[in-house]
Amino acid sequence: MLKKLTLISLLFLSLTMSQNLIVLNKSENTAMFFDLKNDSLIAQLSTGEAPHEVAISPNKKYAIVTNYGTREKPGNSLSVYNLERLTLEKTIYLGELRRPHGVAWLDDEKVVITIEANKSIAVVDVKNEKIVNEIKTDQEISHMLAISPDKSKCFVANIGSGSVSVIDLKEMKLIKTIQTGKGSEGIDITPNGHEVWVTNRAEDSVAVIDVKTLDVKIKFKVDGFPIRVKFSKDGKIAVISCARSGEVTIVDAISKNILRRVKTAEKSDVEKTGRLFGSAFGDSPVPIGIAIDEQNFIYVANSNADIVSAIKLETGEIVRIIKTGKEPDGIAVW
Repeated sequence: MLKKLTLISLLFLSLTMSQNLIVLNKSENTAMFFDLKNDSLIAQLSTGEAPHEVAISPNKKYAIVTNYGTREKPGNSLSVYNLERLTLEKTIYLGELRRPHGVAWLDDEKVVITIEANKSIAVVDVKNEKIVNEIKTDQEISHMLAISPDKSKCFVANIGSGSVSVIDLKEMKLIKTIQTGKGSEGIDITPNGHEVWVTNRAEDSVAVIDVKTLDVKIKFKVDGFPIRVKFSKDGKIAVISCARSGEVTIVDAISKNILRRVKTAEKSDVEKTGRLFGSAFGDSPVPIGIAIDEQNFIYVANSNADIVSAIKLETGEIVRIIKTGKEPDGIAVW
């Protein structure tokens, strides 16, 4: 018994002292956990059907995964993982709420998730496994979300409506719908809370929303089907994954100038049957999910190559490749 407790203690100490990575494999229904000191796989656990997005709790104790489901069978559950023990802690079922996708923590006990099929977002009490609130966006394909640093607002990207819904999290109500561009999907908010960036995949652009006025203040071109955006910890750089061109675009977040475009992998020759984008983008590795660690390494999930690319933010150099399961997408570091 003492030996078992010692091993658990050593595992916890190792996890808390190093950077770690979680990757979701949509076509295998698994979550893979890596130690980034040597890119070793330290756990592989089951998820619900077709896991799409993952978020780490502020206290770094839990990861929560949205189980989106398949085209034929919409998902309605969340998987919660204990990051200290690397175990599946619980599965939360959402009843009539279908197709959970984007997710972010409000605090150490509650999350906000998008509910595509219901055209809404929901606030879920993870600790007590219950839905606290549901707020309608009334927009088509409410997909990804971002929460302001002060936790007062939630911004939801709606692919089908080409818009962003702004929801007041104090009053729990929709306060504005902003037209941002065709195929609004990727979304993130600057660390200072001043701007929300939205990738418009169907028109190859990025819209920048002024959080104070809730208006689009600038829009700029990013070719290649921009699908996700993530800011560096200091807010000076934005990283945009471009699924069609197989690149990440690195942008100066202040000037909005493109600094460089980086190919995330060699041409992909994996079997594309059953994947979200199939062969729509030819031999592109289809980079989607992005995570940035404390050392300014960019981790990009290549959904049509079954790898994660680790890229040095300052230079755009690919420093290593991590092998994953089939169709990696949702990704996070802790």
